Amino acid sequence: MAREEDSEIPSNPENGEPIMQSPLNPILPQNDPDLQERQEYLSKNREAYQFDTQYLSPLPLLKALPEEEDLLKLDFLHFTRRRAEKEGYLFSLQVLANLHTFFDPFDSLQDYEDLFTLLSEPDNSLGDEDESFELLHVPEVSKTFQNDHRFAEQRLSGANPAVIKRLSRPAELPDIFSEKLDELQELYGTSLQLRDELAKGNLYLTDYTILRVVEGGEVQVEGKSKKKFLPRPLALFCCSSDRNGEQGELEPVAIQLEVPTGALFTRFDDDTDWLMAKLCVQIADGNYHEMITHLGRTHFVMEPIAVVTARNLAHNHPLGLLLRPHFRYMLGLNSRGRKQLINRDGPVDKLMAGTLAESLSLLAEDYKTYWSFDQFAFPTEIKNRGMADTNVTPHYPYRDDGMLVWEAIEKYVGKYLQIYYKTTEDVLQDKELQAWAKEMVSESGAKVKGFPTSFQDVNSLIHVVTNIIFTCGPLHSAINTPQYEYMAFVPNMPLAAYQPVPKKGRSQKDLLQFLPPQGQAIKQLNMVRTLSAYQIDRLGHYKDTDFTHPEALAVIQQFQQDLNYVEAEIDERNRSRAVPYPFFKPSQLLNSISI
Repeated sequence: MAREEDSEIPSNPENGEPIMQSPLNPILPQNDPDLQERQEYLSKNREAYQFDTQYLSPLPLLKALPEEEDLLKLDFLHFTRRRAEKEGYLFSLQVLANLHTFFDPFDSLQDYEDLFTLLSEPDNSLGDEDESFELLHVPEVSKTFQNDHRFAEQRLSGANPAVIKRLSRPAELPDIFSEKLDELQELYGTSLQLRDELAKGNLYLTDYTILRVVEGGEVQVEGKSKKKFLPRPLALFCCSSDRNGEQGELEPVAIQLEVPTGALFTRFDDDTDWLMAKLCVQIADGNYHEMITHLGRTHFVMEPIAVVTARNLAHNHPLGLLLRPHFRYMLGLNSRGRKQLINRDGPVDKLMAGTLAESLSLLAEDYKTYWSFDQFAFPTEIKNRGMADTNVTPHYPYRDDGMLVWEAIEKYVGKYLQIYYKTTEDVLQDKELQAWAKEMVSESGAKVKGFPTSFQDVNSLIHVVTNIIFTCGPLHSAINTPQYEYMAFVPNMPLAAYQPVPKKGRSQKDLLQFLPPQGQAIKQLNMVRTLSAYQIDRLGHYKDTDFTHPEALAVIQQFQQDLNYVEAEIDERNRSRAVPYPFFKPSQLLNSISI
């Protein structure tokens, strides 16, 4: 991955001059002698930043991109050019687009891995001799994706480790599995006592039934229209303990394809049948990841919060100064994404299982039915899935490393805000802060469910700001970055099926027809590589003009030290993990949703 090692101030690509801002003196509105300047700034912003309630109802998004947000693309364009010059590579997307000329249609799983052989070794037949190409490595998952334990481990440390739920009470087991528990017990015999494990709280579930709104789209493949399908499985897992109480590895127990009419699969089925059942889980997980966990719960839920911040916190408000680096690039990126990623005939339309409208409806359904600001704060969201107790679920890298980062941010935010809010009265008298909260929940504003309607003390503000920064920076990074490792090798996580949900008795030929054809596989590789390739900045490292107040700079320096400590702790943990989890390492985290 290309990444920025330092905090260079980007330059204007037109003239090479640094893009600079005037240093601002942070001050609360009740202490500012120049209120007129604040009001003029906010008046201008309220005109520029307005809501669109039609595009993705009920989620309000930005109506039109203000010029100052659009100009931020200069930072990114110049950054990518500068990194290319510095590292001496130019990755040609045309190479990917033309790879179909090197393959007959895939006729074995090995062909998918052979695709990477061409891209991981220098080969002048792929491009002009004068061009130097970024060589793509073969994702490690390609070597183990058929293994049951590695399949299960992706629920805990893969691309989408935010779905798995612990069944803490027998009543939480879905009826479809309760009705078939005797059948499953007969298969497992004495090797796994399912009722005992259920009573102990050692069973886990991934539920993809929210995907029911997707019927499936169509795509042109070799000049012919081809139907896409989206499985909606329930997958049951177990993490049993031995006589000494030591937890074992998570393992899959059963996969129910479609509820209630689909077939039940276990590892006692034919190898090809079992692999296809696991692929159904992976396809569902990929669609859930892209539209809900990724786009929905980071990009789009943070967008209205950024809009309200621009509309209500003046240019020199301490909270505005704290948040802006964590919103940088996001509005412009989201706007371009709607035109180039989730547009008609764009990557989402062509690669995801549903039509474009169906894929977007997944996002809207999750926002309407499940998401709220308070319940999806990282520690709360983990707890709500029954995954917070480290004694019961000792191995969960997503939780464990994420909590280290959350705590470092919470400490940083607390020390920063306490510079300016020294008393409860400072909070209560801050009219901009109270207006910020009010518009955040207003039906004519952001309509953010679970957001405080006002702030009575600094502690409640600390929690809210920690949630915002964590979601924009670390959470998005930890969801975005793994895409290449887990989705680029398409047989591990296809984004659509190309045959109906399978019944038992399938062949290897059926398996290959079920997987994406070569053109779709190459486009998926291209998309996930593009979405996860660049790191434009680093969590806790800011531009020189972002903060100038000496006390704030001291707090930031301490934050950077704390993040270094977190990095060392995660490195130590990864030495003993069967599958290292680098995705919450602070050196790999962004400040904002900038890719």
